[in-house]
Amino acid sequence: MKYFYEQISKKDGVVLRGVVNTPDDFDKNKKYPTVIMYHGFGGDRDGRTWMRIQNAKHLTQRGYLVVRFDFSGTNESDGNFYDMTVTRELYEANMIYDFTKTRSYVDKDRIYLIGHSLGGVISTLIGEKINPRAIALLAPASDMNNIDYLKVAVQIRVEDEYSNLSEIEKIKKIKDLEDMDIGGEKLHRRFWLDFLRYDIYGAAEKYKGNVLILRGNQDELVFRDSNEKLYKAFPHCRYEEIDGADHSFTNYDHRQVIFDMVYHFFEENK
Repeated sequence: MKYFYEQISKKDGVVLRGVVNTPDDFDKNKKYPTVIMYHGFGGDRDGRTWMRIQNAKHLTQRGYLVVRFDFSGTNESDGNFYDMTVTRELYEANMIYDFTKTRSYVDKDRIYLIGHSLGGVISTLIGEKINPRAIALLAPASDMNNIDYLKVAVQIRVEDEYSNLSEIEKIKKIKDLEDMDIGGEKLHRRFWLDFLRYDIYGAAEKYKGNVLILRGNQDELVFRDSNEKLYKAFPHCRYEEIDGADHSFTNYDHRQVIFDMVYHFFEENK
């Protein structure tokens, strides 16, 4: 697998850094089916224990190109994680897509998305707008902006009557949050307020292409009911669970299973 390191400059001067992976026999005069990978919350283009590198190798060995960028504020890209919002990542995801489709060696009719966790949400939200050939979602965090899920996710300490509050009152509780420490990085509370604006399931209903959702049945971060709800929202979707797999598919054999499933899914959607 070859590496071509690339940069995308935003209007505010922030630079997104990434890589285009190609087969070893890459010929710039040919056109290749291409996969864009969108990483998850607090992740990066390489993935936990290099999951996205492994996936890229699997795909490039089978004739695909793979485009992997860090969203701003993560890994090698400029910007601050503190200021991260879904709106910002959607803007950057569109820039990455525009970068990809303008490459002369990319088959514009065969651009696919792989989104993991929050990257799965980003893929869902932009799917109808950019209309990729097909989308593979790995443990998409489709309930991450659910008010009641946020109560757990950010450990809001409220009284038992929280469940009886109106939606407006619940949002006020979110607004009272302080900045959060996310594994050693600070994140502004506007992330959650921004996220609440988005209708993930409504966006799914508008995408008419084929979708594959894969989730490990030992995933403790993304719950089955949220992914089943997302599966039902997409007009053309297949949902499968990987026995024993966790949220990041940290078992080698589990990864080989999902890599094969995603590859064959893309091949079915040429």
